[in-house]
Amino acid sequence: MTAPLTASLTPSTTAWHRLRASHAGPLALISAVALFLFRGILSDVGFDNHELLLLYVRVQQYAVELATGHFPPRVFPDALAGGGAAFPFFSPPLAYWVSALLGLSLGDLVLGVNASFVLAVLLSGLALYGMGVALTGRRWLAMMCALFYISLPYRLLNVLVLGALAESWTFVWYPLVLTGAWWTATRGRLSWLLPVSVAALLLTHTVLALYFCCLCALLLAACRSWLGWRGVGRVVAGALLGAAMTLWHYLPVLLSLDEVWAGLPDAVWGAPDFVHVHRVLPWQWFDQDPNRWTGISSPNQFDSMCFALGAGQWLALVLAVGAYAVVARRGLAEGDARLSSLAKVLVALWLGCLVFMMAPLPFLLVLPRAFGYIQFPWRLQGVTLFLALAATGLFLARLPILPRLGRVLAGAAVVLALATPPFEQRTDLITEWNDAILTPGLLLRGGALGYTRLGEFLPRTHAARAWLPRVLHLPLPDAHVQVLDASREGSRWRARVDAPEGGTLVLPLVAYDFYRASRDGDGARALETFSEDGLLGVRLAPGSYTLTVEPGSSPPQWLGFGLGVAALGGVLFLSRGRRRVSAPEPLFASGA
Repeated sequence: MTAPLTASLTPSTTAWHRLRASHAGPLALISAVALFLFRGILSDVGFDNHELLLLYVRVQQYAVELATGHFPPRVFPDALAGGGAAFPFFSPPLAYWVSALLGLSLGDLVLGVNASFVLAVLLSGLALYGMGVALTGRRWLAMMCALFYISLPYRLLNVLVLGALAESWTFVWYPLVLTGAWWTATRGRLSWLLPVSVAALLLTHTVLALYFCCLCALLLAACRSWLGWRGVGRVVAGALLGAAMTLWHYLPVLLSLDEVWAGLPDAVWGAPDFVHVHRVLPWQWFDQDPNRWTGISSPNQFDSMCFALGAGQWLALVLAVGAYAVVARRGLAEGDARLSSLAKVLVALWLGCLVFMMAPLPFLLVLPRAFGYIQFPWRLQGVTLFLALAATGLFLARLPILPRLGRVLAGAAVVLALATPPFEQRTDLITEWNDAILTPGLLLRGGALGYTRLGEFLPRTHAARAWLPRVLHLPLPDAHVQVLDASREGSRWRARVDAPEGGTLVLPLVAYDFYRASRDGDGARALETFSEDGLLGVRLAPGSYTLTVEPGSSPPQWLGFGLGVAALGGVLFLSRGRRRVSAPEPLFASGA
């Protein structure tokens, strides 16, 4: 019985090895180009960027909380001279978790942040390659689009100039969302990739996820004619399940947002008028002035940075559309006709994004106010970059291009990627920005606004800049309470108190609803907390004991966690069933 079984498995095993080996070359090349372009930040020294040292400080604070055992982290413990700021509670955490874990693993948090940027670029290129292969089956085409995805100007500006850590990770999820939606629509069952990638995008960057999901909804509506209601329903269900998987984070945030300054658009540069002032002027799409390759905003009617969308993106899309039009008119188009329908909708969405960036005000006046939190319309360049390259690849997939010509085009893409102008690759390392500089003294001095520029995650009870003086004092017990000693580990605050008759104790901590106080011993009984003019107070029970105050889970977070687990169960249920494995022969036959 062994011989027939071995004989029946050998062809399949051989085909699988052939398939895996056929992708090794493109994946290695994409990885090599990504490492070459961003080699300047593969260092344990920080680089100059729009976020300055705050980028590294935030990740250090996440690492402190993770090392203390607080998961998920909810507060920056050293901000406001130890008063704490709830950046991790309100901000999507995924990019910071990855960076902090990398830093802890490598033993150097600055190196961890830099490695996180490079990893995001690398994975985004591999994700787009995977999408190209999944939708078109042409390896050369997938590799070409992936190389442009990691090398066009905005990718380098996004990392090397803006230092936009969370935004850099959104590029990984765009291709995976579209791939998951395609598989869900064409395979007759939910692909787990769709809800997982939607959840990852939402947990990476709220505003860009909002815009991208809105565009996907328009894409889905436009493709309803060939998807059918069942196909649309499956994709919508998958996306909703992915959103539900993030409720452990977003449900408590939505209930608490009105309590902090981030809930006011005017306070965080989210008003429609501000967004409109920073619109992109048409000539800026083609600006390649090295002297303006900067991330500093200008007080004029536009930002001073170079907004070059990348002439290659415009040219590639125009040529692909033109070539497809000629081929389609002659009846020579190959492959799945649905790809060209999908590409046409992507082009329409791409053009709509360009119009929005040049004239955002008419859109923002009718859209929900959350869309104004994009602040700067040019942030949509990451989305337009993906839409343009996806559309280009889908149009080219319908052309009768011979494998030899395809390899030539892929080789040209490698040359263009490596020919990126030096000023776009320039990295200004600052030797003083190393792991050793992240000392308690620096952290306590530099967090007056909670390690953000606007102090948007501080309570509205006081002006953002008024919080630091309010926490620069010792705990304030009432007349019946004596604090014998106090210590702090991360955001965990401990004090040995003597309160024969009970009483109250006001701590030098900003009062957030997620703080929990307990009396050690006797089962660590919970104590009531309250806000004393914005500072955290605790009502003490009679006795002498050790008081512990630290962030904890709230009922909305537990509810969100339960809903997320239920959504995950729904994903596993709907994506179950026998997996449909396509034979590898068509992929090889396509000359990919």
